[in-house]
Amino acid sequence: MNRYPRSHIKTALVLASFLAVVFTMVPAQQSDTVRVPISLAVEAPAPVTEQTVLEVDQQVPWTDLTIKSGDNLSKIFQRLGLPAADLQTIVDIGSEVSVLVKILPGKKLSFQVNEEGILMGLRYQPSAFNTLLIQRTDNGFSAEQIQLPTESLTAYQIASIDEDAPSLYLAGKRAGLSDNIIMQLSYVFQWDISFALDMRQGDSFALLYEEIYVEGQKVKDGIILAAEFTNMGKTHVAVRYLDHGGRQDYYTPQGLSLRKAFIRDPVHFSHVSSRFNLRRLHPIHKKVMPHRGIDYAANKGTPVVAAGDGKVSISRQNSASGKYVVIQHGQQYTTKYLHLSSFGKGIRAGASVRQGQTIGYVGSTGWATAPHLHYEFLVSGVHRNPRTVKLPKADPIAASDLEHFHRETTGFLTQLAAIQGKTGYARARNSTPDANASE
Repeated sequence: MNRYPRSHIKTALVLASFLAVVFTMVPAQQSDTVRVPISLAVEAPAPVTEQTVLEVDQQVPWTDLTIKSGDNLSKIFQRLGLPAADLQTIVDIGSEVSVLVKILPGKKLSFQVNEEGILMGLRYQPSAFNTLLIQRTDNGFSAEQIQLPTESLTAYQIASIDEDAPSLYLAGKRAGLSDNIIMQLSYVFQWDISFALDMRQGDSFALLYEEIYVEGQKVKDGIILAAEFTNMGKTHVAVRYLDHGGRQDYYTPQGLSLRKAFIRDPVHFSHVSSRFNLRRLHPIHKKVMPHRGIDYAANKGTPVVAAGDGKVSISRQNSASGKYVVIQHGQQYTTKYLHLSSFGKGIRAGASVRQGQTIGYVGSTGWATAPHLHYEFLVSGVHRNPRTVKLPKADPIAASDLEHFHRETTGFLTQLAAIQGKTGYARARNSTPDANASE
């Protein structure tokens, strides 16, 4: 290898160092350029926060309108001269405003529109217990479901059966009771009293029940807390009890369940056209033919329910009975339902049914002069009068729960006793009830 002067070597080393510095600086500038987007991303704005509801002048009034039959929000917005774009923005909020898709005639919509004609708010109350509030925000509209506080007052009433009001329904209506409370009362005593057969002048009843209020206005009746019914000289008392498991039912003051294996009437609140009579003159054949059951006259299509739990043994049609169902309740009891217009869903031989389940509908098939249900009750194969036959009882309150039962029910029974001979309301304030209480 040729040898170079020392001065040349020094010059070469200086030049190499200079070039190294230059080449090192150039990539650094390129790297800074590549990282620019990353730097911008880091400096991007923070996530969007909740929308801010715009302040509205409290002097801007709410305008109420009643929804008409055939109305929808599109028609209403058009009628008020409000932009379709606002409606679309509201609808796009999603499931929170789904109730606005099917607004109901008779209910109210409230609008808040400022002086410039801009929609600032909308209110809709789909039920007595909640309100949908829509408000304009800085980015469209927001929706909020407002649950309204409820209040329960304990009310009471007494009534009697007489010539002017010969049925439970008429007596109840005369006393100012709602259809709901009258129906509840009939269900409470349906195992002991036939409200189609057993009403007599001089019968009477008293009851203690809840009324549900929202903002000082009654919105519906709640549940019956205690009731007393005197029928044909015999007094039946019932009190509501909520057990440790949250199951509600009605019992006598001694803790005996009012439930029994069979209800008295398989057709609810209907006029009885023919009672159990072994010497009845048949209306078609005009001769004495035993009537081993009870006829319930009712409109065609009225539901017929199973008197008790059991299994369908027959579900068919013939010339005499028309469409009929026979239910076997264990080894001892049988019930028959004749002249149906049609069978209930799934009612066929072998099907299990529960007490109160719809098994068919009143009709006039077979030997029938008008729509009615012919009902028979057999014990060990022998026809018995459904009105008077002794029925097996349900289990009473367990001995271990009796103390709790008496502690929970004594107050209701004391109030029920105190109201006898009085009318009006006993304003005993309760805790706020569930909004889904019976209507």
